[in-house]
Amino acid sequence: MLIGILAPMPEEIDLILHAMTDIQIVHSGKRDFYKGKIAGRDCIAALSRIGKVASAVTAAVMIEKFHISHLIVTGVAGAIDPRLHIGDIVVATECVQHDLDARPLFKQFEAPLLDEGFFKCDPELVKYALHACNHLIQNQFLGRITQTDIDKFGLLDARVYSGLLCCGDQFIGSQLQLDKIRQDLPSVLCVEMEGGAVGQVCYEYNIKYVVVRSISDTANDDAHIDFHQYINSVSRHYCLAIITNVIEHLN
Repeated sequence: MLIGILAPMPEEIDLILHAMTDIQIVHSGKRDFYKGKIAGRDCIAALSRIGKVASAVTAAVMIEKFHISHLIVTGVAGAIDPRLHIGDIVVATECVQHDLDARPLFKQFEAPLLDEGFFKCDPELVKYALHACNHLIQNQFLGRITQTDIDKFGLLDARVYSGLLCCGDQFIGSQLQLDKIRQDLPSVLCVEMEGGAVGQVCYEYNIKYVVVRSISDTANDDAHIDFHQYINSVSRHYCLAIITNVIEHLN
């Protein structure tokens, strides 16, 4: 078993890299891939960079060059479902690209010539990810996040959700964008910029994958206010805890 780990921003991957041991760095496709161990398990971690093309290329290189068996994508997302608040965590059960629309040649959201647009995450990985997230919220929270940041971002009642995640090559920061996604995908929980593209790559290579995202903003006209502070103070600690918890229990 070789577990791949992707995150789109440096702040989301840095603590994970610091937690790795026996690291070897392999450079490929203008990317650094860190091969080593986390919790005694063989892993490959990489900064995917932001967006669908960048993340899809990174995932494909991991699969082709390193022959990973599992892939975990982590980072932040914007809330679409009104139940979600900053600090909540979403474990995707399937991912779709909200900006993929080749109608009338193909159905909306369908990857052309693939006959599929909703890419299901591996049920076993989803189970382990849900366990890892709940363990973080219930048992590790105060050890990972400072009380100051818990109070500042209102994290005391953080919850874990699972369901549909969508991605697209745009930062969703206006009510107009938010309403469009809600209209097109009524059941979607959150939005980011990589998961659906990575899901398509994993579908085509038959690789088990899951996407786990914490909510950094409400994806509306106030989205930019919270984003960078949240990533630096909270998200990076979430990423390390969740990845470590998943790897420790994955069979």
